[in-house]
Amino acid sequence: MTEPRVPARVRRVTSEDQARELAATLQRQGRGWPVVVISTPAGYDAPFVDPQRVLDDVAGLAEVVVIPTGDVSWAFSSGMPPDTQVYGGASRVYGTDLEWVHQPRRSPLHFAYSQDEDARVRDRLVSDVMRFAVRAGIVGAARSAPDATTVDGKVLGVLGTRALVSTDDGGQATIAEELVFPSVALARVLAPGMRVVGVLDPVRRLLDVRGMLPDADALRRAVNAAYRVGQVVLGRVESVEDDGVRIALAPGVLVRVRRAEITGNDLDLLSDLFTKGEVVLARRVPAPLDGLALRLDDVDESEDEPVPAIALLDGGPPWLEPQQAEPPLAEPSLVAPVETGRSLGVLRQVEAAPSAEAAPPPTPADLFGVRPAGPGPAVEPGREGAAAGPRAASVDAGPVPTPPGGQRKPTPGDVAAWHAGGQDALPSPAASEALPEPTGKAARDLSLSLDAARSQVTALGKELLDDKVKRRQVELEVDRLLGRVGELTERLDRSERRAEQQATALRKARQEAARLRRRLGDAGVEVPEERYFVDDEEQLRFEVLAEWARAIPAAEKPLRPLADYTLGTRFLASLTDVEGVSRDRVVWTLVMVLTGLAPEMNGLQVHRLRTGAGGDDPIRHRDDGAVCWRVSLQVNTPSARRLHYWKLPGGAYELSRVVVHDDVEP
Repeated sequence: MTEPRVPARVRRVTSEDQARELAATLQRQGRGWPVVVISTPAGYDAPFVDPQRVLDDVAGLAEVVVIPTGDVSWAFSSGMPPDTQVYGGASRVYGTDLEWVHQPRRSPLHFAYSQDEDARVRDRLVSDVMRFAVRAGIVGAARSAPDATTVDGKVLGVLGTRALVSTDDGGQATIAEELVFPSVALARVLAPGMRVVGVLDPVRRLLDVRGMLPDADALRRAVNAAYRVGQVVLGRVESVEDDGVRIALAPGVLVRVRRAEITGNDLDLLSDLFTKGEVVLARRVPAPLDGLALRLDDVDESEDEPVPAIALLDGGPPWLEPQQAEPPLAEPSLVAPVETGRSLGVLRQVEAAPSAEAAPPPTPADLFGVRPAGPGPAVEPGREGAAAGPRAASVDAGPVPTPPGGQRKPTPGDVAAWHAGGQDALPSPAASEALPEPTGKAARDLSLSLDAARSQVTALGKELLDDKVKRRQVELEVDRLLGRVGELTERLDRSERRAEQQATALRKARQEAARLRRRLGDAGVEVPEERYFVDDEEQLRFEVLAEWARAIPAAEKPLRPLADYTLGTRFLASLTDVEGVSRDRVVWTLVMVLTGLAPEMNGLQVHRLRTGAGGDDPIRHRDDGAVCWRVSLQVNTPSARRLHYWKLPGGAYELSRVVVHDDVEP
């Protein structure tokens, strides 16, 4: 049985049944190749992205399907999982592994708002196809071209995700980023002038150089040889967890840095300080058995110069470069014209025009190609948006005035003669003079019939116009929504980049503060405590109020006020005596308790205190009806600290003690 081949022609979905069949096929396990689905914009017969050129670029690797926007695309969307649909000019690639079913961002959506964006979207679709084809094992010389041969060559240059190679036999080939290190930009792996060797696919002239790539063990040895203990090195954040960060010193060479080696502030959230893919500075520190260990809390990014990152291939560039600060991002104008389709562009240009020199608003004729019934110039028969034939002239023409020169308007008799003559053009004024004019009842009947016909034609014209307006309104709404999606996507990208910049700045500031505190301590200078009251209780109440002001958003403060509370006789002493937990952490936890937020946070592990360790032991309570509660100040820490407090019947609180884990006394 021969293996199925990837379709060599663009497939066009033309019916709702075909659309539903396509949706079912895309979600079928064991599908043999990726599928590119390109939709047409609303109101257009062809997509802005050239499907044939996409097919030429991915021939043998993926199927290309075109689907029209409208009833067909709605049928397709109804059969697809949420957030995986395609319509309105958008395109996406569906891989064979079906990860996109549950994680739609694995199959990114690409928007084309005009034909000018054909090349940009096409490049992204081809890149997605290559990525999915590599993961599916259907790209590379072994399967795609049995007659592939090994060749040598020299890199001429790198452009985006492709490198151009001059082969030693006088030909040319390309190297795809997806066939090298998919998580590393190709320009950080290859450089002009490098020698490469690989298996050449003679059909696509694609050079597969995976045979010359080092494995993780070889890269680990290279890292060990290049970076000495004490040096500051470059690493890329691969994942961020609550208690640590994984940093790559090379692809596949990961080092886990614990929280204690990053920040000394218990309130820091590592997810606020790091972003996946960010390049950071770290210091290599001793590790057992020649392992790799890093610290980030003693690196001064303004003073410590990192050693260059290793090259992943001989003669290649460093695989990482220090992250450069980006200029502040300007907020987009809310009224600037944005071309997201022909009709939407017209509306937005009208919106953005200054009021003093504003052009008149577009009429229905401007937008839809038709004119409403009523007085005005007649629509030429056969024009788009007008009813065909001479009857349509009566819709727009209305009463015909007597022109200069005394010529009269056509009479009912003229109209009767016109009908009798096979609906030819109306007679000229001169010819109409020779026609006998009906009188009496016949004239009245003809006049009434003509009025009825005019009313019917007017109603039909209005109904036709209403249908066209409604259809155009739907098309405009689709265009508007697609434009809005594009704007929100771009705004989200800008927000994510801004968040990365702010996280980097925050981390640097806190590292600098920690460094200064260490220097002051080394110099024997006592760091003064921020104290604003002599009385300990007044100082604590001030800190709780200040933390509440910072932690609770302004809009939520009326809903989350601080409850009334008193201090137990042993609370202040326990706050000083129990070490190992920062005062800031205790104050923040108190705010969570006093605002009622603590039970909603799993990490605080709020529960009532019992007389023993057993689940059946009685709950601790007092004669006044107060119940003792216990909340975690720390987790996964030896002798983890806890906070005990009493909740009084009226809703007030009494703070009891700060204790270690094994202390179960109130």
